[in-house]
Amino acid sequence: MGRGGARAIGGAAALAVSALCFPAAAVDFEVAGDVTAQGYDIVSPWGGVILGRRRVLSTLALSAYHLQGDYVPGEGDYSAQLRLRLDVDFGLTNAEENFSDDNLPFFVPGLNQTPVDLMYGYVEGRNLAGGWLDVRAGRQYITDVLGWWSFDGARVGVTTPFYFRAELYGGLEQRGGLPVSTSRFASQGVWRGSHGDFEDRATLFPSYQFASPAPAIGVALESDGPNWIHGRFTYRRVWNTGSAFLGQFPSPIDGSYETFDDLRVSSERIGYAGSAFLTELGSVKGGVSYDLVNDQINRAYGTMEFFPIPDKVTTGVDVDFYVPTFDGDSIWNWFTRNPVVTATARVSALPYEGLETSLQVGTRLWMADGDPADWARAQCAASSTDQVQLDRCLRDGVDPSVGGERNFARDEANRSTHAAPDLLLDAATRYRWGTGRVGLTGHLQSGFGSDASNRGRRVGGVLSARQSLAGEVVWLGGRVSVYDWDDPLRPNRHATSFGYVLAPEWRPWRFATLRMEWEHNTNRLVGQRYRALGYVAFEVVP
Repeated sequence: MGRGGARAIGGAAALAVSALCFPAAAVDFEVAGDVTAQGYDIVSPWGGVILGRRRVLSTLALSAYHLQGDYVPGEGDYSAQLRLRLDVDFGLTNAEENFSDDNLPFFVPGLNQTPVDLMYGYVEGRNLAGGWLDVRAGRQYITDVLGWWSFDGARVGVTTPFYFRAELYGGLEQRGGLPVSTSRFASQGVWRGSHGDFEDRATLFPSYQFASPAPAIGVALESDGPNWIHGRFTYRRVWNTGSAFLGQFPSPIDGSYETFDDLRVSSERIGYAGSAFLTELGSVKGGVSYDLVNDQINRAYGTMEFFPIPDKVTTGVDVDFYVPTFDGDSIWNWFTRNPVVTATARVSALPYEGLETSLQVGTRLWMADGDPADWARAQCAASSTDQVQLDRCLRDGVDPSVGGERNFARDEANRSTHAAPDLLLDAATRYRWGTGRVGLTGHLQSGFGSDASNRGRRVGGVLSARQSLAGEVVWLGGRVSVYDWDDPLRPNRHATSFGYVLAPEWRPWRFATLRMEWEHNTNRLVGQRYRALGYVAFEVVP
């Protein structure tokens, strides 16, 4: 672990001890955490271990409420919250993590054996200025129709007496390669991180871009009043800074790599989500997000629920539209992207106390330019109708940069949108009693059409159970799963997989949980695979 990571964990531990040992009057403290250790090997079909991992994932959360002293309803209230995550991987080799000329065949840029992630850490003041203002400063999350997002900065909310609330925020998007940060909240399509010991030889990895601060601003307007209806309009923009490689190959003239170093847009989106709920009838939800960088709707969804028998039977219809979008610096913006549309209908029932059942059926439409079933043959035939040449083209592929093959691919008449459907089916039933539960779930996803267009089939189910053996101190859980999958384009990959998990659990104290998991999976493709996991969780509220 680096010095910065050690100081972060050490400081958090010191704060936890002080919170436990010296609780201030009228201030409420809470300490929670968990430690998960697992070991597994990925084994080749020939028996050799090609990837071995020994992971320890630990989180520590500290919270302090009512920092101002005694809480008085209607007056300002202050709090501070922090959560750290340490994800250690003891399975990494020295060559994977440390740069040197000898390690070049194995070195992975950005790989860190002990990454420290500050998940969130902020101070907050609520109900300020007579109830008009809420203020939060530090690392924080925002979840809305634009997606799950994290930034370092400040957020100010203004709650009016006119049934709406305004929100303004700004700061730096959380990005990998920066201190105690992760890349999971940044836009897709760019590999960024710290260059550390090889910054002077960064051209060895032109795909690995430099980590630089990413300024961001956002604004939102949402309803604030009747609890049965809610709407939120939101806008967010993020900029890229710093230098970026423009290509993967050096200039043929002087061998240098062209770079770009101006301020540019990383992502810019605008969206709206709304919902309405009537207790005895049902609910309606919907939202849409528009990507201004890519000039297209990147996500839209709608849900309708009905309660024909309140508290007993729920029915619903869901539609989801999704198009992948990427960071403004990403090469993937050059490629064609098509939406995926999923539509399902569902019903769930509680026929009597303890028993729950549900059924969901629907379809997923995969969109493509042109019909995948006959695209290759039609493209090859555009260059030659000779059967020998046609067979060779189908076997070896085409060169889309020359001749009729290129013209075929660029002709919009050949690129009309084609939808390839999948059937989706999910069923589940679960029964609970005072000291345990048992459940059975089944899943089917299957394509349609000939071997050339069918995307295959996946079907299977899971039987799970959990039972207390000694009051609520000792528990035994487990599951058994069977899945079968088939791909007509790769018939040799057909397999049936069997797996089971045993998971005993011990709760020696009210604030602590210890659990072990043993997992074993087997199929004809990979043979036997095993995983062992240990889990410890605690929560202390003085």
